[in-house]
Amino acid sequence: MEALFFISAVISIVAISYAWSKLSVKGLELNHGFERDRIFLGETINYVQELTNKKMLPLPWIKVETEVPGTVDFYKGTLLAHNKPGKKILSGVYSLLWYQKIRRRYPVSPQNRGIFFFGPVTLNTGDLLGIYQNEMKIYKNAELIVYPRIVDVLVTEGNPDISLSGAGGKKKIFPDPFLFGGKRNYFPGDSLKDIDWKSSAKYDRLLVKVYDSSYKKRICFILDVNTFENAWEGINPDLSEFLVVLTASIAKKAIDSGYEVMLASNGRIISRDNDTDIFTLIPYGTGALHLKVVLDALARLDSYSIYKIDEVFDRVFHTLKKGSKVVFITANWGKSGKKIVEFLEKMSFDVELILVGKINKDCKGPKGVKTYHAFGEEKWREISFIELV
Repeated sequence: MEALFFISAVISIVAISYAWSKLSVKGLELNHGFERDRIFLGETINYVQELTNKKMLPLPWIKVETEVPGTVDFYKGTLLAHNKPGKKILSGVYSLLWYQKIRRRYPVSPQNRGIFFFGPVTLNTGDLLGIYQNEMKIYKNAELIVYPRIVDVLVTEGNPDISLSGAGGKKKIFPDPFLFGGKRNYFPGDSLKDIDWKSSAKYDRLLVKVYDSSYKKRICFILDVNTFENAWEGINPDLSEFLVVLTASIAKKAIDSGYEVMLASNGRIISRDNDTDIFTLIPYGTGALHLKVVLDALARLDSYSIYKIDEVFDRVFHTLKKGSKVVFITANWGKSGKKIVEFLEKMSFDVELILVGKINKDCKGPKGVKTYHAFGEEKWREISFIELV
């Protein structure tokens, strides 16, 4: 009789456990995301998981495992190794009563700019004794875009000095030529009375005075993402990020000052499905929404391209508007860049050149093209400003 009772009890426990595990995932919901979907590099944001049990059956244990990027710092939670390179597993255990909701916040800080995907999420739960388990997978990812750092961009007179950017001390600053320039190249049809003869003689080309009431301020930034002239030479990571920080900082300053800004680059915008074009082209635009588009592009911009900048320039040139200033930014000043700058100069565009990095310290731009140098790539994470010399 006792044996029969024992067998019946075991069968009942197994049956209840089996039924419990089958019902455990029904009415179980998980939502996850961020308090904001965009932050600047260096900021901390909460990654939030919200688990809801929408049934009468309590869930004594739920194991939640989330695939997360390996380049994100977590200040709370348990991280486990993953068999995928560049990935980790965020592991947590919940316990839910009937119709209960639990929300957990994990402070995170990405180590680099870019687009980050959190997910998929695997939920494991079951009966009270753990005899049977049931699994549910959530494939909806949480996405976070991390913008590059934005710093002040100042302009100084003098010879290139690699100790300038981010250094202490006061230096003589004159008005930023990108945002407060009062002259542009002469175009056929311009009035002779508007020609600035003194500046024309200085720069060896005809320049006319600009009046804001009759002239739309436009700037096109052309960014060469490659840090070496040949693709097979690889990438200088610090120099690559410094290029993006500089471009983002100047572009933001221009948009904030009311300029129409266009962005072109031989780097492609990274996406989860790799469905973007081989190069980046953001047409002219103004205002806060356009700034968001530009920063989104720079956040996701690849730091390497198999194409030289002149190989994609032909597809960019037809979008340039008459009278636009063109700022060419590069860390590998060579034939490819010179070809573009000289062509734009020949076509009467107001071209300015920024040579980035110590490697270009002794380089000079073409005659008549205003050329600046920017240094500080080795400390791009710490600097509070960049000086153009």
